[in-house]
Amino acid sequence: MLAKHSHTQPRKRWLALWLGLVLWLPLVGVANGQTTVNVDALLIHASDRPAALDARLDRVEYRLRRIFQFEHYALLNNTQSLLTLPSQTRLDLGHGYTLHINAAPRNGRVRAEVQWYQGRTRLLSTSVAQRRGVPAILGGPAYQGGTLILVLEFN
Repeated sequence: MLAKHSHTQPRKRWLALWLGLVLWLPLVGVANGQTTVNVDALLIHASDRPAALDARLDRVEYRLRRIFQFEHYALLNNTQSLLTLPSQTRLDLGHGYTLHINAAPRNGRVRAEVQWYQGRTRLLSTSVAQRRGVPAILGGPAYQGGTLILVLEFN
């Protein structure tokens, strides 16, 4: 019984050390001025072809209609990633599209260099500076009788 106890003590110490480290690391990032954000990328197909309403777009569809003036909007893919700023990431948007983001905090906003690719072909290169929770809406290439739209939101 005593030998078993001596083996569990080092395990408990390692577990306590590991748990303390896991809880402490996010605080180090805050102390060093790092910010953690979730980036949410929505790949949307806009067209005038009849289609069912897509409830997943309820919070942005009115903006899309105002800007692009298509009749119908369908979500093709929703990709999310957690970033510790500053950082670079690559998101797979599906349908052969990828997004490269180089983001950093700046004056209470997220400043991001955004490059949108289809395969190896760059479709768009732009910068956005967004407040958390405010979507950036980017028009893209023609796609199946309509156009692709990218909505980026940092939370």
